[in-house]
Amino acid sequence: MLRFLIRKWITRRPLTEGQERILRSKVPVFNTLPSRYKDQLRHCIKVLLYEKYYEGCGGLTLTEEKKVIVAAYASVLILEEKADYYGDLQSILIYPNDYFAPVSHQTEDGFIEEGYENRKGEYWQAGVIVLSWSDIEAQLYGEERKSGQNLIYHEFSHFLDDRYGLTAGIDHNGDTLRDDEWTVIIAKAYRNLRFSGKHSFLDRYGAESPAEFFSVATELFFERPEKLLQENNKLYSLLQNFYRLDPIRWK
Repeated sequence: MLRFLIRKWITRRPLTEGQERILRSKVPVFNTLPSRYKDQLRHCIKVLLYEKYYEGCGGLTLTEEKKVIVAAYASVLILEEKADYYGDLQSILIYPNDYFAPVSHQTEDGFIEEGYENRKGEYWQAGVIVLSWSDIEAQLYGEERKSGQNLIYHEFSHFLDDRYGLTAGIDHNGDTLRDDEWTVIIAKAYRNLRFSGKHSFLDRYGAESPAEFFSVATELFFERPEKLLQENNKLYSLLQNFYRLDPIRWK
């Protein structure tokens, strides 16, 4: 009840002039949205700015502009899911560039090997999302603008996958553990990307695992919806039903 009342209070206040200016000039997707979604986006941004902890890491100076941009793109994914606002997510860490994260894996002999891996972003089940600002800038405004990639969509969709178990019914090779329509369509599309070798508008990184495939598909769905519809209309319809949005109409 307290959270509900606080959110109601927060969302009644307008964005500041500075935040509104950032939204219009630095968030390209905002200007493509239908009017009713523009208001809902503002609504979501206010809650995410208030409830989540944002931190600049690795020497990054965290500005209001960076926070608004991240909150805005995270909000797009939940325009039709108004109640939760990534409820279990606590912190958003932003590095200036790609960063090194500790990793470990078990060898065939049963030994644990530890090391470091270069990353653009990641989602931690402990309630943390990590992002690289230089990659965000390149995808929104720079040389990767038409690539169909969007790091913010990618990492926040991992949260949704984890929350709802969206790819839990698919193993690493694309075999299904459930026979519902969602699982069957996602698994088939994942296998095609992983094993067929055919040209795809989907980023090849999606072949790493079902979870990565879902996030890569989400990126293309929102960034280049016409390409996803052209390549796999069943997958497009599946994501359309899940997000309850049809971004191809925004174009």
